[in-house]
Amino acid sequence: MISLLHFLQRRLRPELDDRPTALRYMMMSPVVGILYGFPLAVFGLIWLSFNTDWQRLWSDLPALIVVLIGTIIFSRLRFFMLHTLKDGHMVSSDGDFVGVILWASLLIYGPTVLWVFMLWILVELILEFSRSTNRDTRWDFGRSACLNAASLLIPSLIALEIYKNINGAIPIAGLNSFSIFSALLAVFSFALLFFLVWLPFILYVVWVQKSKYNQANVTGLFWFSVGTMELPFIALPLGILASGIYIEHGLIIFGIYFLSLLVIALLANQLSRSAAKNRRQMIQLMGLERLGRDILAAPTDARDLPRLLRAHIPEMFPCRTAAVWLAPETYLLKFPDGKDNYTPAIWHWLLTQNEPVVFPQDAELPWQNAPKCHFALLCAPILDPLTGDPIGGLFIELQALPQNWDRQTLAEHMPALQNLSAQIASALEQAKNYQESLQHQRVSQELRLAGEIQSSFLPDRVPELAGWDIAASLIPARQTSGDFYDFFTLARGQLGIVIADVADKGLGAALYMALGRTLLLTYAREFPEDPAAVMRATNQRLLKDARAQMFITLFYGVLDPENGHLLYCNAGHLPGILLDEQDAIDRLNPTGIALGIDLNAAWTTASRHINVGDMLFLYTDGLVEANNPVGDLYGMQKLIERLQHVANRPSQWILRAIQDDVAAHEDEMSQSDDFTMISLRRRPQ
Repeated sequence: MISLLHFLQRRLRPELDDRPTALRYMMMSPVVGILYGFPLAVFGLIWLSFNTDWQRLWSDLPALIVVLIGTIIFSRLRFFMLHTLKDGHMVSSDGDFVGVILWASLLIYGPTVLWVFMLWILVELILEFSRSTNRDTRWDFGRSACLNAASLLIPSLIALEIYKNINGAIPIAGLNSFSIFSALLAVFSFALLFFLVWLPFILYVVWVQKSKYNQANVTGLFWFSVGTMELPFIALPLGILASGIYIEHGLIIFGIYFLSLLVIALLANQLSRSAAKNRRQMIQLMGLERLGRDILAAPTDARDLPRLLRAHIPEMFPCRTAAVWLAPETYLLKFPDGKDNYTPAIWHWLLTQNEPVVFPQDAELPWQNAPKCHFALLCAPILDPLTGDPIGGLFIELQALPQNWDRQTLAEHMPALQNLSAQIASALEQAKNYQESLQHQRVSQELRLAGEIQSSFLPDRVPELAGWDIAASLIPARQTSGDFYDFFTLARGQLGIVIADVADKGLGAALYMALGRTLLLTYAREFPEDPAAVMRATNQRLLKDARAQMFITLFYGVLDPENGHLLYCNAGHLPGILLDEQDAIDRLNPTGIALGIDLNAAWTTASRHINVGDMLFLYTDGLVEANNPVGDLYGMQKLIERLQHVANRPSQWILRAIQDDVAAHEDEMSQSDDFTMISLRRRPQ
């Protein structure tokens, strides 16, 4: 059987070659139905032709037209039952009171009336074909027409033969016991034969469901199909009653009877619609609850979201196709087979919407290149929870079910659509926040490590020189700093002193400072007694090796501890402050521009003599630019006054006093910039 099925698929539906095997079996069911039902329908037509009284057909034509009108009316008042399979596929059984008209007219006019029902099947097939451009749907319509024709003709003709062989009369003799018994036997024979005609196709569908969904027990599905197929036939005895009423009481009572039947059909239609609505809402609410619970239990980074949507959306809606898309080109769901052959044109349009939109079957669609014929559609934008802007979309194409997907019925899906899109958006926002948190943690860890590495560049301790009291501190505003200081020994026991500030903050400034420090130390040892030469060489290498568009202000001095002689260059840095024992101030002003600005810049070397009792204070701009809550700067004047007040103290005590004074000025405001201080005092030996 499987090899035959593969042969038929390759010959009749080669477009299914790339589909999964189980899905091919499912999509071949219309072909199987046509190949099975069409010969039976042809046989039934031939048999009907031999049993038709052609003269009576023309004489009864007005009555047959009335039968056709009644068939059209009652076929529009269908009642139905739905059963959801795995993956959202649904099987349905729909019924109507057309069977009552069928058997009432058969018992009055005989088999000739079957031509009316065959005409109706043909007209419906033509109308459906003209409305649909979808190949799969047309195969479904062809299968329905063939099996409906076969299950109408053969069971009806056999049942009428049984009826005639037990001396049943046409038209029926009335509502006597014999007539009712013989008619009931014919009706029950029809119901049994109807099921037997459909049985091979039902078995094929059950086999496909077992194959596709790996269901261990398909007995429930089989009996559901049997029960729902035979359920509408419970009303067939009403056709016997109708034919008897017509024979015994005439056309008026017969008409009243069918008006009553029409009211019952209306009620059955409304009850089935209401039951389907309640059932659909219950399924959607339960599905949304399960999806929300699974999202909460899933990994925070939303990597399981596509799997969860694939598991839950087809169960919440009777999907024919479904897609969940994020701008610009990310798909979270392509149901059922991972393809998106229908929806690309909708996405740009959905990004202009702010609420769900529904479209009945074949309604005009607002996006470009939209098909003229389509199934009922549900569309909803996915909105950013914070901004409310569309960030993606949700698209569902509904299965064709017995119920009519009119605009009102479709609108009943909108609350579920809104909740579903909100859940998706919330899960995405949670994943985004989680990723940002991880990124922040990684950056913080990297900055902490960078700060530790940078701190390792600073001296472990300040130099301990006879006759000198030296202290230094660096207070960063962030984990890394653009400030720097260092002490290093040069030839003949001289001490190199550096304090510097990169005109920027953060990791980039710290890296640039590390490069500047390395270059300066290299050239300081090459030109131990020429600070200006050190500045020129460092500046040129900075501009050649780094294109960071940063610059460094820097004070570099060479101190002879024996005699207190200081050679220095000030590269655009704040003036050093030299205080003598009488608190007189000497400013060590810039002797050139900052490093990293001009390749041809030059510096001059200046000198000072530090006497016993003098104090040299070096600092960066973060100290004098510290803000208080009203925006006032700490300033040079306040710094000098504080230094004059504590100048006779030990260097470490001076730095602590300045730091405490700056903190009091800031008044619990966060520090806005790094600041570094060096205090160097010459004391008696």
